[in-house]
Amino acid sequence: MTRAGVDERISSAALELLRTRGPAAVSVESVSAHSGVAKTTIYRRFENRDQLLTAAVTAATHPIDLPEGLSAKDTVRWALRHARDMIENVVGRGALAAVMADADPVFRDVLLGMIRASIGPLRHDLRAEVADGELRADLDIELVLSVLMGAVIAEMIRGRPTDDDWVESVLGLLWPGLSGRA
Repeated sequence: MTRAGVDERISSAALELLRTRGPAAVSVESVSAHSGVAKTTIYRRFENRDQLLTAAVTAATHPIDLPEGLSAKDTVRWALRHARDMIENVVGRGALAAVMADADPVFRDVLLGMIRASIGPLRHDLRAEVADGELRADLDIELVLSVLMGAVIAEMIRGRPTDDDWVESVLGLLWPGLSGRA
């Protein structure tokens, strides 16, 4: 197997453990068992669990690729779906629980760094929508981002689905307070 293939198996195993069981479940030993990659091979790449966890989260982190030409309302809809997908498919409930409990400060910092790095384009687009009058002029963009992510997190904590019908319900609730058009 190529080095890239081994790295992918390590990263995939670490992310799966993170999503399903939280950051405390990610260790060199557990990733080795889950991936089938020898511990010695993992230790050649990472000095410790924190480096392994950081590398896995970083590998899964990409600046968002916001589609061009969306209306302001479609941008907010897209942001809700993106937040849902990132939390469900990258972070997972186990990691979310650990962050909420502040059980792993290293992971918390890695996750916050991931969020900051990935939402820059969305923040920029929302500011442009404010400047264009599509969103309210007095809108606090950071608060909007927190509300969008918080809505997804709250539903996951409650065990409720965050499907597209839910996205539309949240958008219907929030849009009157966001819109710059009367």
